[in-house]
Amino acid sequence: MADIMISTTNLTKVYNGKVTVDNVSLQIERGGIIGLVGQNGAGKTTLIRMLTGLVNPTSGSFKILPDCKRLPTDVAAIVEKPSIYSSMSALDNLTAQSILLGLKTDTEYLSATLKLVGLDPTLKRPVKNYSLGMKQRLAIAMTLVGKPQLLILDEPTNGLDPQGIADIREVFVKLNKDMGVTILISSHILSELGKFATEFYIMDKGQILKRVTADEIKNISGKRIRLYVDDTAKTLDTLKDMGKANICGDNQVMLATETPITQIMLSLAQAGVVVRNFVQVGDALEDYYLQIVRDARNPFSDNGGTL
Repeated sequence: MADIMISTTNLTKVYNGKVTVDNVSLQIERGGIIGLVGQNGAGKTTLIRMLTGLVNPTSGSFKILPDCKRLPTDVAAIVEKPSIYSSMSALDNLTAQSILLGLKTDTEYLSATLKLVGLDPTLKRPVKNYSLGMKQRLAIAMTLVGKPQLLILDEPTNGLDPQGIADIREVFVKLNKDMGVTILISSHILSELGKFATEFYIMDKGQILKRVTADEIKNISGKRIRLYVDDTAKTLDTLKDMGKANICGDNQVMLATETPITQIMLSLAQAGVVVRNFVQVGDALEDYYLQIVRDARNPFSDNGGTL
């Protein structure tokens, strides 16, 4: 049986009469990189602030590492602005963090940690002169001082340029594969999370709508083609044996299929469907997320199934 790292039961938070997290029950197992996805205002940060003890739940409960004797250093987090000492060097920051955690200073390990996140441990300049990407790397390194089992991160790539985001992504994968760290990451940048997370919790309006693994999304989505047609009902009927199709907008049908596009076009033409345009869609997670949220907000809409 897999170890449970985070378990919540009907976790709820109400601010000034507004429900921001609504009866969230989830279980996160050891070993994965878990993406908590949703648009800004979905409740992701409030949920993470409860899990990290920054705010108290209005109702419900949660447990962190419930199946083992937890040490104070077993869980680390970055929520909102990272805490770093701007007048100190990177290595001095990690040394200070060791002292705060009551740990013996291991300069060799701290230097190796800085190298792991792409920073030079011999660099003496104060971190106030670092770029935003370097500061983010340092913040992640500081969470690793106590060799945590679980890392909780709230929008860790905010403000980074594409290269900085790619570099941080590589760090997360290394932490997970090389050090066995389970990582929970909240983000609204779905195209980025989809590249490395192993499973996802889709959140909207304070609720968890769906839990899905990366492999499930890949298997569900296949090759996706967005068709712009004059008759969506006839299109769905024509394509019912070619894959999984659903209405995804005005006069638009999304098709997940392995069928060659020439065969699709021929079948639609024979059925009398006019295809005004088509595009191959590249982001499986974003498409899946949008469909789940659309179905939740419009439960009586006729979407012809969910991708």
